[in-house]
Amino acid sequence: MTLLAAFKVLLYRYTQQEDMIIGTPIANRNRAEIEGLIGFFVNTLVLRTNLSKNPTFRELLQQVREVTLGSYGHQYLPFE
Repeated sequence: MTLLAAFKVLLYRYTQQEDMIIGTPIANRNRAEIEGLIGFFVNTLVLRTNLSKNPTFRELLQQVREVTLGSYGHQYLPFE
């Protein structure tokens, strides 16, 4: 989460875009029953962060943490 927050700060510095949306793949193999299955079980998680209020890095890290944990809680819903 720290690296993601730092990456978003870097993107903000280069693009000056205040609304950062990054997609990351996640493999839905967290249950022992499906670990042996062969196939492509990947969902995309969208992690959105708003930098419009010029947050400190600690506030940005907290926002990234909340968004990331919320996305992990809904990782079973397909993005497509």
